[in-house]
Amino acid sequence: MASNPDFVQYIVDQCSCAGEIVVKKMMGDYCIYCDGTLFGLICDNNLYIKPTYQGSALLKKLDLRSPYPGAKEHFHIGDVDDREYLTSLVKASVPALSKSKPRKNPMFRKESHVPASPDEEIPAGLVCSQELRAFFEQHLGKDFRFKVQFQHWLHQHAGQTYREAICFYKTLD
Repeated sequence: MASNPDFVQYIVDQCSCAGEIVVKKMMGDYCIYCDGTLFGLICDNNLYIKPTYQGSALLKKLDLRSPYPGAKEHFHIGDVDDREYLTSLVKASVPALSKSKPRKNPMFRKESHVPASPDEEIPAGLVCSQELRAFFEQHLGKDFRFKVQFQHWLHQHAGQTYREAICFYKTLD
């Protein structure tokens, strides 16, 4: 049974004094956010708030339930008509919950480095990029490949020059 949109709007209105309240639809039910922090769920016309120590101190009644099968238990809030109670509960819970952080693509964590000359030093944390491959192809020929052994050498020899890396590559099979 999905949540009724009127009930969802009622919950938003009841919590509105805590901050900017936003809901996002999730398979017939809703995630509820305050100032960008997910603090609860509205499922089957019930309000569930993520459990926190700060929130538990304000509960009128501790009632832990799963909002849907397989979900972690949340505080089930039976008294949704008391606006001051909901506001204080949300205000106490939100700071204890972590804000959603945008996920970063691991391919872009480090900046790739392209040397200007073979006499430049290899930096620590070097990323083997297409641009770096082109540099090595220029000095070693079109058959160049980032062999595992060569990649390990590059990472272990930060501070040495690319000329030394080129010489090492030529010793590989």
